[in-house]
Amino acid sequence: MTVNDFMNQHIPEIRIIISELNVTFTSHAFLKKFAKRFERDYINLLNEHNGNEAFRKVHSQIAKFLSVNETTFRIVKTSKEPSENIFGEIDEIQAWKKV
Repeated sequence: MTVNDFMNQHIPEIRIIISELNVTFTSHAFLKKFAKRFERDYINLLNEHNGNEAFRKVHSQIAKFLSVNETTFRIVKTSKEPSENIFGEIDEIQAWKKV
């Protein structure tokens, strides 16, 4: 299953995740809650992207899904912010605001 297919099948749950976040939040904050809520599915999505960069690829696709569906989730992009990824590296990631 693709990331996009999975996300489309779980729009109600994604809305709940977003509702639990602060008014402004980062993609990393969303991903932490997403990974906890869908742990087994999240692992499967990562496994489908064999090789290096699995986390980066899946996280990028999830963030793109949020971006394409801003209206559905009542969020807007605000800025790019430095944030530590799961490997302890600093990335520039998307920040969001609920509207």
